Amino acid sequence: MPFSTPNVARLQARGDTEGLLKATRYKQDAEVREAARLALCEQIDFLIGKLDTRNLRQLLIVRDALVACGPPAVDAMIFVHTDHQSVNRRQDTAYVLGMVGDPRAVPVLLDALRDNDAALRMVAAAALGKIGDPDAADALRLAALKDSNAQVRKAASRAFRKISEAG
Repeated sequence: MPFSTPNVARLQARGDTEGLLKATRYKQDAEVREAARLALCEQIDFLIGKLDTRNLRQLLIVRDALVACGPPAVDAMIFVHTDHQSVNRRQDTAYVLGMVGDPRAVPVLLDALRDNDAALRMVAAAALGKIGDPDAADALRLAALKDSNAQVRKAASRAFRKISEAG
């Protein structure tokens, strides 16, 4: 039985983030995909607030929804870093910023690369590699050589190689 066209207005009225996320992937209708993406963008603050959840399934949905929203979510996620909110929320936003790939995030991720939390540094390094901005190369090279954590050094090395090979 084929699936019916998602009703974006109904999904939005119900606050169904997962349904809206699925609608952004509805291959049969570009207008439905865009309407769902815009509906998710209206929930950016709510989605960022949900990054603190301990429910892994919900966290993955929220991350994917922010990625689907794309550049409109970048400013809000950058604020999470500059406001120094919880380290878990900063780790998740660093991950999403890397997935979105917006170069506006590079300065914030470079700052995160110097954070006390090794997991945040590792995620920031990977995100910088995904963005691929050559301005991050020196900081990544330094982290690959000198970070106190082996996992951070490995992530920074991979990211540095990605940027070096692309340039």
